Amino acid sequence: MTFAVVTGVGVQGIGLEVVAGLRGAGCHVVMGCRSHERCSAAKELLDARGLPGSCECRSLDLNDFASIRRFAAELEGSPSLLVNNAGVMGVVAQHGTCSHWRPNTLGPYLLTRLLLPRMAARARIVTVASEAHRRGSLHISSDGEGRRLEDGGGAGGWYAQYARSKLANVLMTAELSRRLEQRGSTVTCSSVSPGRVNTGIYSNVPGWLRTPLRWLAAAAFQTPAQGASTVLHAAMSPELGRHELYLHAMRPCRASPAAYDAKLAGELWQLSNQQVGLSAAEDAALWPPH
Repeated sequence: MTFAVVTGVGVQGIGLEVVAGLRGAGCHVVMGCRSHERCSAAKELLDARGLPGSCECRSLDLNDFASIRRFAAELEGSPSLLVNNAGVMGVVAQHGTCSHWRPNTLGPYLLTRLLLPRMAARARIVTVASEAHRRGSLHISSDGEGRRLEDGGGAGGWYAQYARSKLANVLMTAELSRRLEQRGSTVTCSSVSPGRVNTGIYSNVPGWLRTPLRWLAAAAFQTPAQGASTVLHAAMSPELGRHELYLHAMRPCRASPAAYDAKLAGELWQLSNQQVGLSAAEDAALWPPH
């Protein structure tokens, strides 16, 4: 039975439908979730569908590096699939910090790196990005103390921060692909845009925009099952047994020009190592054996 890890699963949304699709294919899925209560409720819903696979809940908070390390250390077996689905949108920055960067970018990066040595041969890593990455910009500076993310003091508000975190997802996929290929690894990775989907991600959008956006999502956006389709395509399609930087609407497509900036991707890799606390020795060691 294929063993998969999926983050960000609740009683509605893309994560739930991704797990349903994987269970429908006979997989056993470990669901990494911040809320054990919501994850348990999701498991009950999935069990009630009578799907052939299985799933279990594990505690995972992508905003907490210690939680990520515990999750990775306690995970048994060799996953053949990792879906980095969890993320936030509309969380307002506090005290001059970016509230999207840690859960959307650094958390998935650290989880991926910690699981890489355990991944099965020909495993796939799928990171849920967004078409919003096309509106994102990323600037990294360096000095004698290391690299630093330049966020303009939070200029542009929450959407600019969200778009930047999604651009970082695509850039990190590009850099991980490059490094895996250099090592001759059979593990492949891709980033995916699910499109506009009616999920709970809009519940944190601040101010007057929240109500009309949630109404629009319910009236005109895709269902979570439809949004999960491209994620499942990237995860399981036999046509995609290779690196694909970016998929949208069930097919590979060009990402934004910034996503192909190899120098920026390399700087992001080093910045991420610095911010999540990966040493040079860990960075050199955390790779799949095949």
